[in-house]
Amino acid sequence: MDPGRFDTRATILRRAVVADADGDPVGAGAYAPVMTLWASYRPQGAREAAQGGRAQNVETGTLTIRDSAQARTVTNADRVALRDRDFNVTGIGLPDRRTGTIQLTIATDLGGA
Repeated sequence: MDPGRFDTRATILRRAVVADADGDPVGAGAYAPVMTLWASYRPQGAREAAQGGRAQNVETGTLTIRDSAQARTVTNADRVALRDRDFNVTGIGLPDRRTGTIQLTIATDLGGA
C-alpha cells in the first residue's frame, strides 16, 4: 500500500484490568489510549440496525494499519478513536505479509433513526 494513503491518525483505546487486593481481576477500568498510529480509513457505509428494541444508525468501515508487534496486540475488546468518534473493533484480519498491513473492521453507533 502506498505510504501516502496512511493519512488518518487513529488512537487505539484499551480498558485496564482492575484487580483486588489479592491481585485477582475483578473488572475493567475506563478506556485509555495505548497507541496512536497513522492509518487508512475506508467507510463501508451506514446501515440501520435494531439495538435494544429501537432503530440505530451504524457506520462501518475498514481501518488499515501498518503491521508491527504493537499493532498485533489489538483485540475485539479495544476501541478506536478516529475523527472525533469512538469505533468498536468488530473484526481483525490476519497480518498481510505482502503489504505489511493489518485490516480492522470497525463500527460506531450514530444514534437513533
